[in-house]
Amino acid sequence: MKRALHITSSARGGQSYSRGLSTAIINKLVSRNEVSTVVERDLTQSPPPFLDETLIWEFYKQAGATNGEERQLLAYADGVFNEINQADIIVLSTPMYNLGMSALLKGWLDQLVRVGLTYKFNDDGSKSGCLTNKKVYLAIASGGKLAFWPEGYEFIESHIKAVFSTYAGITDVSTYRVEGTAMPGVAIDYEEIIQSL
Repeated sequence: MKRALHITSSARGGQSYSRGLSTAIINKLVSRNEVSTVVERDLTQSPPPFLDETLIWEFYKQAGATNGEERQLLAYADGVFNEINQADIIVLSTPMYNLGMSALLKGWLDQLVRVGLTYKFNDDGSKSGCLTNKKVYLAIASGGKLAFWPEGYEFIESHIKAVFSTYAGITDVSTYRVEGTAMPGVAIDYEEIIQSL
């Protein structure tokens, strides 16, 4: 049986559409006995530290090249890595804020990416991800609809896919969207959205 990591990042709490969608994904995986353990991580309750001048240097040191005090600076990042490393399935949810993902999810991604842990440089200078054979489900909620945006204005799915592929070696990403949540009379059927899952 597989282990799932469920990451939520909306400021709307229990009223969050992105959380509703990702929870529906988790419930479906559990009901089909594809997942036996779910680790919940609400980034509004445990927000990632944003990179600063001190922390950024620690991220570029090779694993094992830090002392005790420096390890403390990496405690959150170590937790993120360990949870991803132990998970078979990762379910990420984010609302769309001003065409982008939540700042909390972006901060979480920044804590994940680390040379020598999630990716390595090859002899020719190219990168190889170290966290392969994992499945990602991405749940995005937006007030408007993707069909109405100008071409090239999709930034969340493309960004997350690029980060996971380039810096973790994870290429199996399926995206589900709940759209039009700001429109009058909206009625959401999460099961219909994930019927292809």
